[in-house]
Amino acid sequence: MSAPLPAEGPEAEAFAPMGDWSSPGARRGAAVLIHDAAGRVLMQLRDDIDTVAARGQWCLFGGGVEPGESLLEAALRELEEETGLTPPAAGLTPFLRAVSTAPARTRLYVYRLARAVDPAAIRLGEGAGFALLTPAQVARYEIVPFQRPILEHHFANPG
Repeated sequence: MSAPLPAEGPEAEAFAPMGDWSSPGARRGAAVLIHDAAGRVLMQLRDDIDTVAARGQWCLFGGGVEPGESLLEAALRELEEETGLTPPAAGLTPFLRAVSTAPARTRLYVYRLARAVDPAAIRLGEGAGFALLTPAQVARYEIVPFQRPILEHHFANPG
């Protein structure tokens, strides 16, 4: 029998829950949903190699929360590592929290950031590519399954 997970705490409670939270895993992740004035979202194309989870699929930029790191610190660190972008922390707004699909059941906390994105300013540090995707493209492309509802919710409730 595994030990119960610690309470999420006030930082995590700022994110609206989405989906099934009945059996989340122990691992936590943070991601940033960057959207521009044209309604596009910045997405990463995952590497298409065997050792990469969700290989060849589109996803938000983000990753695991390291020990002692806040969700916001993790989101900013991952964004800088993966894109070279360093937005001010005050620009990120807690948006949604979701649980990834089995087996990991990672608890993912998604921030939203409204900003213009200059593709030339992005230094891709991870993944096969990136793009600013429209809602129509997101509907057609292969998206990491548990992130699709997050994107759909964003498009239905732009902030």
